[in-house]
Amino acid sequence: MAKRVVWASILLATACGRGSDSMTSRLESLLSFGKAPTPVEIRSALSQQLQRAGSESAPFPSREAIRDFYAKRGNRLVWTDEEGKLGGDAASLLGVLHRAGEDGLDPGDYAIDHLEALEQKMREDPKGASAAQRIADFDLLGTTALFRFASDLATGRVHPSEVESDWHTKATDVDVAGILGAAVDQHDLQHVVAKLRPPQPGYAQLRDALAKLQAEGAWTSVPPGRKLARGAVGPRVARLRERLGAPPSPARFDRTIVGLVRRFQGLHGIEPDGVVGAATLDALNVPREERMRQVELNLERWRWIPRDFGDPHILVNIAGFDLEMEQQGADSWRTRVVAGKAFTPTPVFSDRIVAIVVNPHWNVPESIAVNEYLPELQKNRKALAKEDLRLFQGSGDKERELDPEAIDWTKVDPEHFPYQFRQDPGKKNPLGRLKFDLTNGYHVYLHDTPAGGVFGRADRGQSHGCIRVQDAQELAARIMDDDAKEKMLEALAQDEERRIELKKRIPVHIFYWTAWVDDAENLHFAPDVYDFDPPQQAALEKVSRKADTGAIALYH
Repeated sequence: MAKRVVWASILLATACGRGSDSMTSRLESLLSFGKAPTPVEIRSALSQQLQRAGSESAPFPSREAIRDFYAKRGNRLVWTDEEGKLGGDAASLLGVLHRAGEDGLDPGDYAIDHLEALEQKMREDPKGASAAQRIADFDLLGTTALFRFASDLATGRVHPSEVESDWHTKATDVDVAGILGAAVDQHDLQHVVAKLRPPQPGYAQLRDALAKLQAEGAWTSVPPGRKLARGAVGPRVARLRERLGAPPSPARFDRTIVGLVRRFQGLHGIEPDGVVGAATLDALNVPREERMRQVELNLERWRWIPRDFGDPHILVNIAGFDLEMEQQGADSWRTRVVAGKAFTPTPVFSDRIVAIVVNPHWNVPESIAVNEYLPELQKNRKALAKEDLRLFQGSGDKERELDPEAIDWTKVDPEHFPYQFRQDPGKKNPLGRLKFDLTNGYHVYLHDTPAGGVFGRADRGQSHGCIRVQDAQELAARIMDDDAKEKMLEALAQDEERRIELKKRIPVHIFYWTAWVDDAENLHFAPDVYDFDPPQQAALEKVSRKADTGAIALYH
């Protein structure tokens, strides 16, 4: 080794004498053989990496974000000391990225394999010409990976507009760089990163449910065949019992299995009749891995929404046909709802209830007027009278009522429909006795209904987009002050329309969960009635490929 160093020194001196820069660089490399890199050499390697940090085609973070993060720290190493020695911060970084799966994220999206390969080389070969470069690579790649993970955890891997045009919520802005800067400065990465998660209990409950699914083994499948009901026997019943957590023997569909089937149906949005028909059999045979993906998709949706729901607030789950009112210091209150059909979906958005309208008129949306009532009027000019609907034209001071029987409906152009239909308050009015006025531009609101029978069904996707509330008067009473309640009761004793403004506007959040956990810690799955899950999965897979490409580009 001594000879090698002496010979290199002679060559270096000769090269310097000739003024050969390239030769100097090569000889300096020879001199560094078997020698640990100095802090100056490591800082130089990091500085060179920062000049080309990040890929323009890669997702967050940008070149500027990474450079600014390091600039605020004097371009010092983040995950090792000045001599490039690995310590607790590096271990904490790798641990956080390894546990990304606990939040439904893929550790592979955050260059964990590349980082561990670099870490191993740094420990096995801490000296030599490439040591400084490896230390710089690890530091920069680790910071970039953490930025991506933190951003994905806080606000999602994709924007909802990339998945569904009817999703109109907006995630709360999160200062990812500031939070991570504090985590690095405090050497408390895990605790600070936890603050990036959505803060609502629903997210934490679903995260816990994912952990339980990940710990389970494969689920027993039930072979196809005829319906299974009480009294059935045989191998398929034994498989059913095992799938539901009961002993497979005796292989009989007894009263206990009826109860377990009903419970399973209730947790999967199926009519709880205690019989294993086609829908129940399909749900039983969804693999555990697919249910895990479904939970992961819903964890992502939690990242797309505001972090502060307001107090009090109302949450509506479209896919679960459920409404919950929450208020600090009080037990939550739930009721059932009816939401939009698959071809007339309820949009996802956040809004506020500004007023309660008692005995509301129903102004028929143009889409319903054209698609449903116009064909009937073309067959029978008295069709409106059967529904107690009135016909108007114009607006404001120029509005006038017309006789529908005096119009030749066969000549009305549905593309330029000139009329409005209106229904007076009464027993046939689909809004019932109460309407909860919102401010959105989608013409969607909450309301009562005279057709209460539909609330007993599992599938309650029956509306044209608005949300029917089972216990509308109870909900109204919960969001009103005493003065407003008194006005509501007075108005309900009469037939005329009356609008009651709320002194405090109540936030309403209308979301779409196909997997959620209830207050009793039961995991629910709902049919994906709007077919949101497949395009979201495709969008996430596309981003995953981009993230991997960006990580590799940075590593090289």
